[in-house]
Amino acid sequence: MAALRTTRRSFIAASAAFVALKARGDEKPLWTAGIVTDTHVKRTRESCDRVRLACELFAERNVDLVVNCGDIADRHYPEAYPILRELTDAAFPSKPPRKIWVYANHDRMDRVQEPWRKVYEDVRRLLGGEHGLFDVVEMRGYPLVVLPQYADEDVPQVEKMLRGVCADPKYAGKPVLLFDHVPPRFTTDSSATWGSAVRRELYSKFPRLVHVCGHAHSSLRSELNVWQGEFTVVGMGCLSTWGGHAVGLPPPRKQNYGAVVLEVFADRLVFRRFDVRTRMEYMPEAPWTIPLPFDPATAPYRRDRAAAAEPLPQFPAGAALSLKADAPFTSLAMTFPRAEGAHGTYLYKVQVFSPDGERLSRCDMFGQFHLPEGERAATVVRMLSAAHFDPGRKYAVRVTPCNCFGRGGRPLEAEFVAPEAGGGFKTVFESANPMEECPFLPGLSGGERIKARDGWYELGPEDCCRLEFPDGIWKGRGRFRFTVDMETEQKTERTFTVVLRNPVPLKNANGRVATPCGDSGKMRYVIEIDKDEPDFFYYLLVRESDGGRVRFSRVRIERANA
Repeated sequence: MAALRTTRRSFIAASAAFVALKARGDEKPLWTAGIVTDTHVKRTRESCDRVRLACELFAERNVDLVVNCGDIADRHYPEAYPILRELTDAAFPSKPPRKIWVYANHDRMDRVQEPWRKVYEDVRRLLGGEHGLFDVVEMRGYPLVVLPQYADEDVPQVEKMLRGVCADPKYAGKPVLLFDHVPPRFTTDSSATWGSAVRRELYSKFPRLVHVCGHAHSSLRSELNVWQGEFTVVGMGCLSTWGGHAVGLPPPRKQNYGAVVLEVFADRLVFRRFDVRTRMEYMPEAPWTIPLPFDPATAPYRRDRAAAAEPLPQFPAGAALSLKADAPFTSLAMTFPRAEGAHGTYLYKVQVFSPDGERLSRCDMFGQFHLPEGERAATVVRMLSAAHFDPGRKYAVRVTPCNCFGRGGRPLEAEFVAPEAGGGFKTVFESANPMEECPFLPGLSGGERIKARDGWYELGPEDCCRLEFPDGIWKGRGRFRFTVDMETEQKTERTFTVVLRNPVPLKNANGRVATPCGDSGKMRYVIEIDKDEPDFFYYLLVRESDGGRVRFSRVRIERANA
C-alpha cells in the first residue's frame, strides 16, 4: 500500500507538472527580439544575404525589436550601410520593429585614424539609428542599455548609466539587458582571448545584467555561449564565419548561419537559436532559458554546474584509429568514425607521444558540432603535417573526443613509425639555438632585444613580442612550412597565441594558434602557408595572454620546390 501511495503521489505530481508545462508552453511572451552579430557585410547586396534571411526569419516570428551586436560591416564605409538598412527595412514592410545597432571595430576600420565617436555617428546616420552611441532604450517597460565597442575607455560613464538604470524604481525586479559587442573575459566561448577584463570587473557589480554580445565569432551550437557567474552573459555567435581557438593548429574558417530570437517573459528570458537558411530551430525542446530573478546559487548556466551536466562525446563501439602516411611523406592521415554526444563533438584533441609516454605535440581539431546532423560526415579524416615527426622515430597518436567544456570521452590510439619526409620542401633556415640566433623583441616593431632569464623569456599580461628571422628567407611566392619547438608556462586559460605576421602592412599569414594552459612541456607547432605576396616577410608573434614564460629550442623554415 505504501508503494502504491508513493506511485500515486508521483503520478499526480508528474501530471501537475505536465499541465503546468503545457500552460507555460502556451504562454505568449511580453515582447520578442531578433538578434544577430558580426554580420561583416561588404559593398554588394549579395554580401547581405544572410542578414536578409535573418530578417525574413524575424519577420515570420513577428519580432518587436531587431538587434545587430556589432561589426555590422566588414570595413566597407560608407557603401555597405545604406544597402543593409534597405534590406532590413524591406523585410518588415507593414510593421517595422524597433532597431538597435551596436557599433564595433570593423565599422570604423576604413577610418581608423579618425576619432571613433565621430565615425560611429556617421555610421549611425547612414543606418538611420534610433538611439545614441551610449543609450538606454525602454522596451515595454524593460531597460535596454546600448554601448559601443570602445565603452571601456569611459568606465565612469558606463557605470553611471548602469547604476541609474538599476536604481530606477520603474525597473525594479527586472533584468537589465545590455547590448554590447565585446564579451567580458572568462565568460562565453573564446572570451579568454577576445573578452574584456574591464567589462568583467565592471559588470560584476550588477547581478541583474544580462549581457548580450558578439565579437568572439563562435557557433551558436556551442553551449559555452551562455554563462552565469556574478551576472549573465549570452554570446550571439556570428552571422559570417568563425575559426575558434585551438591548441597547436590554426583552425580553418567555418561558415555560420546562426541567429537568435529572444522571448521575454515575466519570470524568464528564452533564447532560441536558428539556422537562417532553413529557419529551423536548434534544440527547440531545450532553448537557453534564464530564470528570473537572477539567483547565482541556482543559476542553471553557472560554469561548474553546466560542465558537470554536459555528457561526454563517445566513439561508437568497436571504433579504431587508422594512421596512414602518404608517399612521399608530407602528411599523416588520421581516419576514425565520428564521435557523438548531446551536442555533437566540440573538438578532437590529438596528441603525439614518444614510446615512453612523453607528449611531443598537441593539435586540437574542431569537430562537426556546428553542422546540422545531416551535414556531418560519418567518418572523420584529419591531416597532420609530416613536420610534426622525425624520420625513423616511433610515435603513438591519441585522439580524444571532447565536449565544449574540454572533458573527453574514451580515446582512440594507434602507433606508427615516421618515414623519411618528402614532398619537395627545401630548408631555407634552421636553428637549434633560436634564443641566441633569432632576436626576441617587444611590440610589433622596433625595441631592444629581450634578455632571457634562466633560459626563459618572461612576458607580462598583454605583452606582445616577436621572434625575428634572417632577411631574405621568406622572399618570393609559394608554399612555406614553419616549424618551431617551444615550451610555455601559464597560469590562466587566457594563453599565448602565436601567428606569423608581416609587419607592413600588418597582415597575418595564418589563423591564431593557441598554446595550452599550465606547463606545456616541449611542444612542436607547424604552420603551413601559401604566400602570395613576394615581398612579405614574417616574424613569429607571441601575444594575448595573462603573462607567463616561453622558450624556443628549434626553428625550421622550409619552402616547397617550384
